[in-house]
Amino acid sequence: MTEITKINELNSNIGLALVAAPFVTWLILVVLLCINLCLEAVVEWAITAPDFLVGTTEFFGSAAFLAFFAIPFGIIQFVLIGGWVLRRYLVRRPANPVVVAVLALTTNTILSGVLVLLSAAFGLNGLNSVMNLFLLMGGIFAPVWGCVAGFLIHRRQHQRSGCHV
Repeated sequence: MTEITKINELNSNIGLALVAAPFVTWLILVVLLCINLCLEAVVEWAITAPDFLVGTTEFFGSAAFLAFFAIPFGIIQFVLIGGWVLRRYLVRRPANPVVVAVLALTTNTILSGVLVLLSAAFGLNGLNSVMNLFLLMGGIFAPVWGCVAGFLIHRRQHQRSGCHV
């Protein structure tokens, strides 16, 4: 295989994974919420639902809600900046979902942290609060999206190489 073909496949894998990861994460959370709601309804029908079941339903509902609204705010940063960092990493190493998650968290923390410090230094309180939100929400979703993207890239590389996992 030529070097150009390898680079094109790598770029294709990265692009697809970075765009799909937030939506796959949201879809997984919605499926878990639906399963939990069905389980809670069945248990509630038979007996009173235990507190942990109600709590997990609230957790998955909140997580799915936040993940849905995090997509438009974080996907541009995730694809542009995260894509550049991920491309630099994948040129020399195979995709490892845990390492990609750590890279995503580190990249988000550095980028948002620098912007928080700059906005605080220049007294831009409105921008500072927005960047704090990006830092907080990115600290949650960047590693999750990174892990999903790493898994998608890893899976696609194995499918293209012919050895299915």
